[in-house]
Amino acid sequence: MIPEPRRPIFWFLWPPANTAVDAEFRQVRLIRIPARGPWRLLLLVVFTLLLVMFGGVAIMASVGAGLMPVLLTSAALASALLILLRGWAIGTYVNDDGFAIRGMFTLRMGSWSSVVDIERSAGRVALKLTDGSTVGTHIARNSLDTWLRPSTYDAAAIAIENWAGK
Repeated sequence: MIPEPRRPIFWFLWPPANTAVDAEFRQVRLIRIPARGPWRLLLLVVFTLLLVMFGGVAIMASVGAGLMPVLLTSAALASALLILLRGWAIGTYVNDDGFAIRGMFTLRMGSWSSVVDIERSAGRVALKLTDGSTVGTHIARNSLDTWLRPSTYDAAAIAIENWAGK
């Protein structure tokens, strides 16, 4: 007889591990493929910390100079913050309904029924659509998410192929 594994301290917070999943379950939340890699995280965290540190100093320094320097400093910080937040959101996202490819200033969304084929050429994954266009994803061998991690690129390419059903 195999003994039951020991329960965690707050067992009522943990869902049962071996229960059946509902057949009607649908993934509606967008999932990023691949997850942010160490290089992208390092870059984003460093820029976030720099913006917080220098932003506070810049506003404090401009307060004594008058209204116009405060407004200009605030506008520059707000622009830098928007670009930084968009940098955190860049990536290829999927769910059961389709895909969303978020660039710095672009967003391309579509359903899986509009995807004809998935191409892996020149170290980048691209989606061929029914209208004949090709949409490049952020899944690439030399991206900040997969750089020096070839298995992550392969896993992400296979994952998007599985999501598309190709």
